[in-house]
This record gives sequence, C-alpha cells and structure tokens, in this order.
Amino acid sequence: MYMSSDEIRERFLNYFKERGHLHLPSSSLIPDDPTLLFTSAGMVQFKPYFLGQAEPPATRITTVQKCLRTGDLENVGKTSRHHTFFEMLGNFSVGDYFKKEAIPWAWDLVTKGFGLPEDRLWVTIYEEDDEAFEIWNKVVGVPAERIVRMGKEDNFWGPPGPTGPCGPCSEIYYDMGEEWPCDDPSKGPAATGERFREFWNLVFMQYYQDENGNLTELPKKNIDTGLGLERMAAILQEKPTNFDTDLFEPIMKALENLTGKTYAGNEVPFRVIADHIRALTFAITDGVVPSNEGRGYVIRRILRRAVRFRRKLGKHEPFLYQLVPVVTEKYGPWYPELRPQQELVMRLIRQDEEAFLRTLENSYRYLEELVEDMKAQGLKEVPADEIFKLYDTYGLPVDIIEDVLTENELTLDKAELDRIMEEYKEKSRSTWKGGEAMVRDTVYGRLLGDIETEFIGYDEMETESRIIATIKGDELSVLREGDEGVIVTEETPFYAESGGQEADKGVIHTETGVFEVQNVQKVLHGKVIAHYGKVVSGFLAADQWAHLHIDENRRRAMQRAHTATHLLHAALRQVLGDHVRQSGSWVGPDRFRFDFSHFQAMTPEEIAKVEELVNEQILANKETHIFYTTLEKAKELGAMALFGEKYGEQVRVVAVPGWSTELCGGTHAERTGDIGLFKIIVETASSQGIRRIEAVTGMESLKYMWSLEQLVKSAADALETSKDMVLTKIEKLLQEMKEKDKYIKKLRDQVLSAEGKELFMKAAEIGGIKFIDAIYPQMSPDSLVAIMDAIRSFNKPFVAALGSVHNDRPIMVMACSQDLTEKLNLKEILNVAAAYMGGKGGGRPTLVQAGGTDASRLPVALQQGIYEAKRRLGLE
Repeated sequence: MYMSSDEIRERFLNYFKERGHLHLPSSSLIPDDPTLLFTSAGMVQFKPYFLGQAEPPATRITTVQKCLRTGDLENVGKTSRHHTFFEMLGNFSVGDYFKKEAIPWAWDLVTKGFGLPEDRLWVTIYEEDDEAFEIWNKVVGVPAERIVRMGKEDNFWGPPGPTGPCGPCSEIYYDMGEEWPCDDPSKGPAATGERFREFWNLVFMQYYQDENGNLTELPKKNIDTGLGLERMAAILQEKPTNFDTDLFEPIMKALENLTGKTYAGNEVPFRVIADHIRALTFAITDGVVPSNEGRGYVIRRILRRAVRFRRKLGKHEPFLYQLVPVVTEKYGPWYPELRPQQELVMRLIRQDEEAFLRTLENSYRYLEELVEDMKAQGLKEVPADEIFKLYDTYGLPVDIIEDVLTENELTLDKAELDRIMEEYKEKSRSTWKGGEAMVRDTVYGRLLGDIETEFIGYDEMETESRIIATIKGDELSVLREGDEGVIVTEETPFYAESGGQEADKGVIHTETGVFEVQNVQKVLHGKVIAHYGKVVSGFLAADQWAHLHIDENRRRAMQRAHTATHLLHAALRQVLGDHVRQSGSWVGPDRFRFDFSHFQAMTPEEIAKVEELVNEQILANKETHIFYTTLEKAKELGAMALFGEKYGEQVRVVAVPGWSTELCGGTHAERTGDIGLFKIIVETASSQGIRRIEAVTGMESLKYMWSLEQLVKSAADALETSKDMVLTKIEKLLQEMKEKDKYIKKLRDQVLSAEGKELFMKAAEIGGIKFIDAIYPQMSPDSLVAIMDAIRSFNKPFVAALGSVHNDRPIMVMACSQDLTEKLNLKEILNVAAAYMGGKGGGRPTLVQAGGTDASRLPVALQQGIYEAKRRLGLE
C-alpha cells in the first residue's frame, strides 16, 4: 500500500484530469482577498467563481494548493496531525457536477486509486443531509452503521473569512487500528480519541453567508473538496504521525545533523521546527516579510516559536536558516518558485532569528524565574501586571509568554491583561495638534445623535454649508474669540486625516466669526467629520451658514506627495522584488514617509533606479484615473489592497495607467506631471524587516535641490574653487593630508624611538638588568608601546613601566625582554601595580597594558610595578 507523497499528488491529479478537470497551479499563500491573512484552503482562489462574480477558466478544476493556518499554533508539534503549512489536494466543480458525482468519485479514488481497504473507512455527513446519506449508502454501498450524522459544528463548512460561500460537508475517515486511543470504537468518528483520522472533506458549496451569518442560495451549486496530503501520506506509508512521512524525513535528518540530537526523545521540538521551517520558507518565498503587523507578524510569531523550541535542543546560535535548502530540495520540483528565492529566505530568517535571540538572551531568564516562583508558591494564575512587565520592560512578545505558561500548566487573566494593555495604548496615543484631547466618540454620540457629514472634497475645495454643532470641551456651546473647539457641518471639503494622509487646514467663517481649522478627524465610526481649531475673531454657533475653504496650496502639495507614494510603491516592487509591500505611510505637503517590507538597506544604485523610474512616470504626465467599482472587479484589475483595511462592496481605485493600481481613499494629483520632481532624501530601517523612505515632491523637492546647490557653492567658496571642481579639490586636499600624516607619523616615530633609546641609556642597571620607569603627559597607549619597542631594540635584559593620562584616565604599559619571561609573569605584576590606580589589564608575555580610574595614583602604580619585578627576580 506504500505510496510516496509525489505519487499521491500525481495519482490524485491524474484521476481528476481523466474526468475532464483542468489542472491549475497552486495560488500564492498571500490571497487576493483583504479579508484573509493567508490562503487557508484550496477553494480560496476560486471564491469569485463560486459567487458568480467571475468566469472560471473551466467548470471542472483540480489543484494541489499550499495552505497556511495558525488557529491551532499552540498544538503544532504536540499532536500527530496539526500543522501551520500543509498541502491540500482538491477537485472543484463550478456549477457543473454535484453530490451524485463527487461522492462516488471520492470513494473510487480512495479504494481503487489509493488502495485503502473499505472496511477501515468511515464517513460523516451533515445531520440534515439525507441526499448525501442516500448516495453513500445506496449508490456507493457504505454500510449505514459506518455513516455518522454530525451537527453544524462538525459537518457544515463555513466561509474562509467573515463572508463567502459555504455549505454542508461530508468527511472520509480512516480507522488507524485498535492500538490507537478511543473511548468507544462503535461510534466511529464521533468517538473521542485519535483512532479515526479524517483525511478528505467534500464540501457541497450551495450557500452564501453574509456578515450577519445569514445564508442565501448561490446562483449555482458547487463542489469544493480538500484532501490533506500529510494525513494521506501517513496512512499510505503506515506511519503513526504526519511527521514520520517522507514529507518531513529529510528535514528531521538535517535537524539531527545540525543539533547532534535524535528525533526519538525530542519529538516535540523536532516537529515544531520541521513544521515551522516549511511555513517560513513558503510564506517568505511568496512575499511575506517578518514584521510587527499583519501577515508579517504571524510569520515572525512562527519563527520565534521555532527559535524557542530550538533552545530546548541546546542550540543557542542561529541555525533555522540552514534548513531552508532542505525544504527547497524536497518541495522544489512541485513548487519551482522556491529555488530562486532561497537566498532571500535564508537571509530574512537569519536576520530575524539573530534579532530575537538577542531579546531572549536578555529577557527569557526573567520569564523562567517567574514560572519557577509561581510553582514554588503553588500558584496557578500569573498576575496580569507581571505579564505586562515582561512585555513592556523586557521586550518578550505576549504570545511567547502565553506559550511558556501553557507548557507549565499556568494561566493568566486575559481580560485584565487586555485592560492593562489598552490603558498603556491610551496613554501612548498622541493628542490632536492644537492642545486639547480629542472629543471621544461617546461624547459625540451623546451630543450629536445619529448624524452624518457628506465629504465633497474630492471635487471641491470650498463650499457653503450649515453648521450642525459647535463643541467646546464636552458640551455643545457657542464658540467665541480665543476658544478652541470643534465644528461639525452638513457638508465639508476638508479631508479628515486617514490612510496616512494629513488632514486639510483652512478657514470656516460665518457672518459673525472666523474659525481657523487646524486638524480634521473622522468620528462616530467615520460617519461624522469634525473640524478642530480656534476662533480667531467673533463667534460661531449651530444653525449658522458657513463658508468652508481649505488651504488650496497645501492640499495640492499633499495630492502631489500622495500620488508619488503610489508611483514609488510600484517602482520599489520592480527594482527590489514582489515581496515589497507597503506597511505604513505618512503624507504631508510635498513630503512623505513610506514604510515597506524589505530585508536590507537599499544600495545607492537601487535608490537611483527607483528615483529614475518614478521621475519617468512624472515626465510622462499620465492622467490619474480615479473611479469606483466592486471589490472583486478591482482585484481583477490587479488593484493592490492593504491587509487590515476594511473595504465595502464599492471601493475607490486610483490608477496610473500602465504603472500602478491601488485601492485608496486619499486625494491625488490630476496628472503625474503635477508632481514636478521626486527626490528621495533618506532610506533607513524603520523596524526589523521594514525599511523607510523619506522623499519630497513639488516645491519641497526644488527647495531640497536648492539647498544642495547652496551647500556645493559654500564648499566651493571655502575651497576657493569652482562648483564643478569641488570634488577634485577635496580629493587633492585629502591626498595632501594623507602625505602630511605620513610625514608626521615618521617624525613621531623618530621622536618616540629617540626617547626610548635615551631612557635605556640613562636607566640604572641592577644585576645586569635595566630597570626603566617614566610618566608622560597626554600620550596614547600606542605611543607608549612605540617607546617600548625602541627600548627592546637594544636586545639587552630590561624591565620597563611607562605611564600617561589619556582621555582623562590613567594608563600604564609594562614590558620586559624575552629572556626574563620564565621568571616574570608580567600580567600578574601589572595587575598588582594597576590596582593602586583602580584598574587592571592584560596582554602578551613580554608586553602588557592597563587602564585605571585614579590618575593621582599613577606614579605609585609605576613604582609598584618596578618593585614587584625586582622582588620576583630576587633583586629586592
């Protein structure tokens, strides 16, 4: 019955290709769906087809899909079947066949194609699905007692996200045998234990679930099946766990070689690392970079869990990255994208591994001490404030802390920890630019009730509108001259701060007063736009008609900068690779910051190329296309969506033809030529795995170029040359300085050599040995050593102790001739002497040096050094 994992994949695909299915490649682990972190099932890429939103390339499809799930992360390694990364073999019908074909085909492939004995197979169905029961029992011939009806929790497949296609399902189980634990074998899959192992799920996709959980019939009935490759391999290879199959065998052998440990006896850490390195290799290959948010945070969490379990194997240096080639070698034939990205994956894993190791070295022991202390006291619940201290003071991630507590059978008050964390975040939140804290949503709700503001600022920069409310502090109030407060109007052209773009500034005035708008924010879940500012003259009140006028020059400057971020994003992906994704931004007037996922600093050549590409798009003066469409249609057009952003059915798309298409709610230049000039000011690290570019556009870029020109002019004036000769003049001066430094060093060496020789000639001789000591003002250790070299050049027996004060600290150097090293331990003598000036040191047998803290005791230290040498030579 043995079948390799390669054979399982091939047999599955061939079976369904023979039945008219189109074989499509696996989609990326990064789904084209902003509601999902990762591709978690084979049907994810076909969701638009099941919903009738797009036309499939065929109505019958089969795939081997790479998947990633982290819902059971804490169980990975501890059970025989849990994984983060796994492969799902699937056959799909888009409005073609349904239950009467899908069920018999599955049985035929399992029993004849894979050769599993019928008497060891069980089936579960949804408790209300009589049609499935009839097909399994009457058509296929499965005995009724081996068909188990189960509830919605077990046999109704929900959507891969908050909304989407779903339906009842039927699962096929394999009886692993009597040796496996089970409370009641007669119950089959309904029993508790690991004896009955589910390996294939047939989902009858016939409903759509909305955000409220309501089900409606889909236009067509569909089939979505998923057979777990790891589980099937364990069954066909007769292995007790998925980790014992050929899918993991080379990784386990590599782990044994790297750690010097055996898999037997170290099952949990081996399984954790083997599972996690697969997930890391595939996810990073598909463009996920370890970071502190979104997908990057999930991958970082997986990596850190692997690092922590690696410590259990006694390894304290980075080595996970060395397993990447093993994964590539094993899976490369099926996933050709792995090989070209291998070096990148190794580099990113090693960088993050090293960074986390530094954190663990400094903080992990505090967690271990806390665990031991709790156990010693017989306590089970760790105080939330102690957990927060580990997070805030020592930098340990909360998920790592929770894992360790769980392993040690300790708990924590999650609600109290969440409260402390929220309190911490609240204290960290900045207040609005004007002095007073933002009026909270609860206050707006109490004061304003159910109202909405219409934003017209995409098309207008000024308008007339009625004031709905004027707010001072926490109350509705007339705003008078000098008052700081908030104004809410029915309509507004003012853009509220969002998406990284700064808010508009400007003026609101009525017949009775003028209000300077300093900040604009969305409140009441984005329904109301609040203008924050100060009354500069007169008064303003509710129900007045007001003229709202934004600062047009400032707005246009921000439009230039915002459109430039889109051009930059596309240029970075073209130059650095598809792993680049925006991870944050700030857009101001003609100036912006752009954070993006990347593993190392950009080279000057890469920066220059990015600047060139962006400015080429500016010079092309392309019209910016802004339009609304459905989310699905936008994704078909290739629009990039930011994970974590919530999008409705209708989305706003900003496109630069032939270059960039993104979902965006910000304000933009009408044409790329409006940007004028794009210039990168600096490229730096923002955090681990995240780089940051600061750039300027429009007038700010011109000012920046002017400042550079002025800098060159000032340098030229100082160097008494022309601007185009500045570099040549600097290079000439540097060469002259180098030559002068060489000459000065030569003179210095001559002076020091003469000093050393004079000291030797004048030194007292006792028992045929010269004893020398001297103190010099403000001399470096290197200079003292140079004097010692001159003394040594006489090739006569000597002991010398020289001292000086360097950088306000006393230093001393001791030396002796080679023939005296058998009698003198110069390091011991030095430390006896240096102790007098509060120091210690070390070095070679014939030359040692030390630093101290008390310069006033330097003479005593030197005298003591010479005395100690004489004493040990029997001359005192």
